[in-house]
Amino acid sequence: MPELAEVEITRQKLLPLVRGRRVLNFWTDWVRGLRGSGSGRRIARDMRGRRILDVKRQGKVLFIVLSGQPPRIMAIHLRMSGRLEVVPVMPPSKLVSKYQRSLVCANSHGRWVHFRWQLSGGRRGRASPSTGRELRFVDPRKFGVVWYGSPADLACDPYLGRLGADMQTLPRAEFAAALARGRGMIKPFLLRQDRFSGIGNIIADESLWRARIHPETRIPDLDAHGSRTLHAAIRMTIRTMLASGGTSIRNWGQPDGGRGTYQDRRRIYGRAGHRCPRCRATLRRLIVGGRGTTVCPSCQQRRIVR
Repeated sequence: MPELAEVEITRQKLLPLVRGRRVLNFWTDWVRGLRGSGSGRRIARDMRGRRILDVKRQGKVLFIVLSGQPPRIMAIHLRMSGRLEVVPVMPPSKLVSKYQRSLVCANSHGRWVHFRWQLSGGRRGRASPSTGRELRFVDPRKFGVVWYGSPADLACDPYLGRLGADMQTLPRAEFAAALARGRGMIKPFLLRQDRFSGIGNIIADESLWRARIHPETRIPDLDAHGSRTLHAAIRMTIRTMLASGGTSIRNWGQPDGGRGTYQDRRRIYGRAGHRCPRCRATLRRLIVGGRGTTVCPSCQQRRIVR
């Protein structure tokens, strides 16, 4: 699943490609993944003609801000296998043959594109005779979700309305206060998006290893030093993932077609059976809170962290 780093890179790459363009049309063949008031056709009618003002992010969710009074928001959760891409789409009048049309309108993911936004060719939002663009949501497993509505509508959504503080910017004191109220094991708590939005399996495993904390450590056993160490480890992991362009292990890629390289720099995630890069012990795979987890039995012993 794309995590905070991958979604942030998607936001950074997407913004200059779509800002200032108008939505000319919207299409989906997966209405179960569309959330909003009214049918898909009604949402498409309301969306047409609105200009893209900004692309924001909280946790693993993208928020595309559209013009209007009140403005409209498209919230996009990539879930397990989703990615966004922007491709050039030439108007039919410019196509010289059916063969050329098939080349321009197709992409490498074909049948996996379940949401499409046709965008104007001009940056000022006017239709242009030159090449336009199409924003596509590629999702082989159809787990992704698109919300559409006003800011007030989205604030009432049971998932979006409960998103916790974004882990990229959460201050250390607020992180420690949230941990002090927590119960149970540390890894499942970190994965709760209503507590710390943006953390997924990769960030959790890598950060707990950096902090030398076992994923099954009980939260009350973490003292102030353990909390500070974990907060610093999470921030370091996020910075490293961002600098690497994200993690492209399976489906995720950048909107412009690029791929991340953190899969080549990861320390322990998904590397059970390999040697720990710190102590050379053999990494093990556990199930913690229903999630596959990689741990070093030497560096991350179950004990009270001091």
